Amino acid sequence: MIEISRSDIASDFHMDLPAEDRFIKLPIEGYLDLLGVSPNTSQTAIINAINNPKYRFVCAAVSRRQGKTYISNIIGQLVCLVPNSHVLLMSPNYSLSQISFDLQRNLIKHFDLEVTRDNAKDKVIELSNQSTIRMGSINQVDSVVGRSYDLIIFDEAALTDGRDAFNVALRPTLDKDNSKAIFISTPRGRNNYFAEFYYRGYSDEFPEWLSIKATWHENPRVSEDDIKEAKKTMSEAEFNQEYLADFNVFEGQIWRFNHEQCIGNFSEIEVGRMDVFAGLDVGYKDPTAFCVIAYDWDTETYHVLDEYYNSERTTEQHAAEIQKLIQKWDIDYIYIDSAAQQTRYDFAQNYDISTINAKKSVLDGIGHVAGIVDNDKLHVDQKCKEVLMALDQYQWDPNPNLMKEKPKHDMASHMADALRYALYTFETSVTSF
Repeated sequence: MIEISRSDIASDFHMDLPAEDRFIKLPIEGYLDLLGVSPNTSQTAIINAINNPKYRFVCAAVSRRQGKTYISNIIGQLVCLVPNSHVLLMSPNYSLSQISFDLQRNLIKHFDLEVTRDNAKDKVIELSNQSTIRMGSINQVDSVVGRSYDLIIFDEAALTDGRDAFNVALRPTLDKDNSKAIFISTPRGRNNYFAEFYYRGYSDEFPEWLSIKATWHENPRVSEDDIKEAKKTMSEAEFNQEYLADFNVFEGQIWRFNHEQCIGNFSEIEVGRMDVFAGLDVGYKDPTAFCVIAYDWDTETYHVLDEYYNSERTTEQHAAEIQKLIQKWDIDYIYIDSAAQQTRYDFAQNYDISTINAKKSVLDGIGHVAGIVDNDKLHVDQKCKEVLMALDQYQWDPNPNLMKEKPKHDMASHMADALRYALYTFETSVTSF
């Protein structure tokens, strides 16, 4: 099935717009015919969306095997057939960037286009009409800034955190009239920048955004037998992610937080009859994460009230922000990573902040938090975006060579550690009295 957030975009035919209005100036149907491509409904919807002058940002959550990388490369080349056009194809890493680079070379060869520059190292192709197609990686975004682009395509956007790459580095490069961006990927959970951008397409606050969601049903090359085989060999989470473009779960996800029932507004909550405590994961190059939690003894429910999350700050700066939260919520206990003894000493000696070494059994702590989450006993204030992201994105390390399971170290793991320190240490110490 296909879902399109704006009602004026069709998926079953190419919408005919005047050449002066549409984004892709050349006749796309003729180009696709020459390639022998008959686009499926998701590809058609993406083309219609990017062509429509109302929408600058198109976010497509598409299941596997729908030709999302191929159609994005076709769109990129069509744009570059207009002189002095510049397209950037962003991928999560070098390997995926190479796929787009090879696709562009093949398309150029197919149409016998004249190339004046083909730099494999920098992954830049320049055509004789002065247009350029540049490939880039989210990990090295600085290498592709410094020019204006007509179109930026984020391929497999959910595989990495591209929020800052787009908002800070790349959005300013879309400074031409009607310049656009496409974000296309199979989803990887709800609390990441790809999901955030996807839901913008459904909001009246973002009228220039449009979203598309397409499941395996939109791919005519996938048979019922293929689906039966996939269900036999994949977990439910993996199948829902890969074939149903489901934002709610993904393979390797550690905790399954109930977004519908367990998010609220606790700004006015009465904590006088509750225990208020916090978890602290200290970062040096990585962010320092701090979460404030209140335990309601009557309902046996935990409420995440507040958070602090920042990197590249001094101990003094971290202490000042944490002190504000201590005073605001009257925090009883702060459970800190036992490896951060220098910070613990500095906090006590210099800033009068007392901390307790957290219990650090990783797998036991993860299991303990899972029990709380699975029973809907963890409620989170809507403003705690980093906690919500951690609950959603914390995942097992997929490395097959590991001797035992361990969580992946990434941007979700810092607040997840703080949350684990707090919940696991509190319930296994204070509640045992």
